[in-house]
Amino acid sequence: MLRIAHISDLHVLDLAGTEWHSFLNKRVTGAMNLIGIRRNAHPVSIAEKLAERLAAGDIDHVILTGDLTNLALDSEFKRVLEVVQRIGPPSFVTVIPGNHDMYTRGALRHHRFEKWFGPYLVDDADEHHSALTKGRLHYPFVRAPAPHVRIYGLSSAIPTPPFLAFGHVGRHQLDRLRQLVKLEPPEVKVRLCLVHHNLHHRVGPAEYVASLVDRRAFTRVMHEIRASAVLHGHTHHPHQGHLPSRKAKAADVTAQVDEDVQIQAEVAELGADIPVIGCGSSTWSKKGRDLARFNVLEIDDHGIHAISSMRWSQEREVFELEHEDLLHKSLRDSGMINL
Repeated sequence: MLRIAHISDLHVLDLAGTEWHSFLNKRVTGAMNLIGIRRNAHPVSIAEKLAERLAAGDIDHVILTGDLTNLALDSEFKRVLEVVQRIGPPSFVTVIPGNHDMYTRGALRHHRFEKWFGPYLVDDADEHHSALTKGRLHYPFVRAPAPHVRIYGLSSAIPTPPFLAFGHVGRHQLDRLRQLVKLEPPEVKVRLCLVHHNLHHRVGPAEYVASLVDRRAFTRVMHEIRASAVLHGHTHHPHQGHLPSRKAKAADVTAQVDEDVQIQAEVAELGADIPVIGCGSSTWSKKGRDLARFNVLEIDDHGIHAISSMRWSQEREVFELEHEDLLHKSLRDSGMINL
């Protein structure tokens, strides 16, 4: 049984050595947020405890779905890299960026995230390829923690104007994903697709200012490649849902048609429900709100066997088992993601 931990949204803050002029951009609004409603919401101490827990020996691989930082400052990347290195070497950890890691145009232009985390973004299918190759960004990259498992790291992180946090994957990444899947060896049974932004509808203004703008196109490709699961971050509250099978939607149409063998065959090829799981923030610590969590996926030779969640205990200062069966919870009708 392969055990893969999913963590996200560490938001490690460190301003050591940062000059005042670094805040003459969108960061000024982010800084206001950090001294306001998010003050001490993501203690570095929890990130360090998380690293200790993940390095304990019962986890085979770790996935981190973005927002490692708050303001995409070099001081933050330096500090969070120290935390990630305590989790394990690049072969043990897969990382993708979040919108806070591409917080400004300068962060994107200078490829700050990729330069700090380059060793964690190397493509297992081609050691000479990574998310940053010859000065250009190349997402998705692919990791192979086991012969029958592939992890595809996409980036939805783009710099946005103040008070906006939407994401975009783009056709180039989706086309490349299709090509990478075509190159898979026949023994691959499990495909985990990573994206920072969530796919489900948000409540209130967040739906319009913080969503994945091309989630319909993203979803179509998830069905095309027969993804086993989509893992995301962005929402600090844990989320379980699923992309309903296109087979189920088409079945309503075929029910009205006489037994047409060709149509039935086409319906059967459209695929199954795809779990969409967000673990929430793995460092969140705010009274009256959800506490830090991470998930553990158990994968056998045939697919995802189970998904459990671990929740931070403020009293004991350890991560404790919370739910044992998030996989089936995500696949119930109530968890359907309607695009």
